[in-house]
Amino acid sequence: MNLDYVDPDVAYLWGLILARGEFHVAGDTRRLIVQFPYRQTTIPGLNEIGTDRETAIRLGLDEIRNRVQELLETTVAIDRGQHMVTLRAVFTRNTIGWRDLRYLTQERGHYTEFEIPDFAFDFEREILVELIRGFADASSDPNPADADRNGIHRVVLQVQFGNWRIPIQLCRLLQVNLQVPVSHILWGHPNMRAPGGGKGWAKETRIRIYAQDFEPIGYYFRFKRQAFEQLVCLNRNEGARAGKFCNPKAKRVSSRSKKEAHPGEQDERLPVQIRGSHFDAYYQICRKLGCSQGKKPPQLEIFDDEDSE
Repeated sequence: MNLDYVDPDVAYLWGLILARGEFHVAGDTRRLIVQFPYRQTTIPGLNEIGTDRETAIRLGLDEIRNRVQELLETTVAIDRGQHMVTLRAVFTRNTIGWRDLRYLTQERGHYTEFEIPDFAFDFEREILVELIRGFADASSDPNPADADRNGIHRVVLQVQFGNWRIPIQLCRLLQVNLQVPVSHILWGHPNMRAPGGGKGWAKETRIRIYAQDFEPIGYYFRFKRQAFEQLVCLNRNEGARAGKFCNPKAKRVSSRSKKEAHPGEQDERLPVQIRGSHFDAYYQICRKLGCSQGKKPPQLEIFDDEDSE
C-alpha cells in the first residue's frame, strides 16, 4: 500500500491514537475518540505554569482540533468529562481519512490492542518524531515527581495496562531510529510493581527517558512544553549528562537485586510470553517480550536494577 499520505500531521494524530485512541462503529456512523485523562486538577511543583489542568488540556486541544479537522475533513469536537477531556471525530461516510487511520492501526479498535507496524520503522526521522510527540502529548505529563534517585528529572511515556507490545516498539523507535536513549522501563508486572506479594501491580507501563535526552521530541501542549523545559533546565543546572542507551543483552542482575516470588506471576492478564516466569529486573521482561536491541560485550556487566517506582 502507498503510504505517501503519512505526513507529519498524520503521524502526530497516529501517535495520539496509539496512546489513548479508540475506534467505534455503529451502523453508518464511525467515531474516533482520543482520551486525555487527568487525576490531579492542578499542575504541581513547577513555576509559572497554569494550575487548572482541565483548562490547560482544553486550550491545547483547541489548537490540535484545527489541525486534525483540516486533516480528516470532518467535524472534531472537544468533550468534557470527569477527570477526562476527549477529542472526538465523527465520520458519516467511509472516507479515505478513516480508512487510512484504520490501516495504520491494523483494523484494531482500542489503545490496549494497538501495535506499531513493521513498516513504521522505515519512515523518515521527521515522521517518527511527530509520531512519538503525539504519543507523548496523549500519554506523558512532565512532573518533578519522576526524578531518579539522584534527583535527575525524567519524562515518562505511559502505555496503558494490557498493551505489552508497544513499549518494546516505542523503545526501538526511540533508541534505534531517533537515537534517544531510554533510561528504564517500569512494567506493570507483579515483580516490578509489588515484589513480595503486594497487590495493585496491574498498572501502566512507564517508559522513562531523561528530560534532556527527550529534547529532540518534546511536546505541543503548551503547559506540558513549559513544564518539560523547566525540567531540562533543572537537569542542566545539576550538570546532568546524556543518558546511556539501554542494552538489555549486556545486563545481568546482581545478587542483591533479586526479588521475591509473587503469586501474580501466574495471572492470566499477563501475556503468555512472560506468564509463569519470575523476573528480577525490567530488562529481563524486555528480552522475553522480543527486545533484540544491543549486543553482548565480551563479559556481561552486572547491574543493580534501577528504582522500580
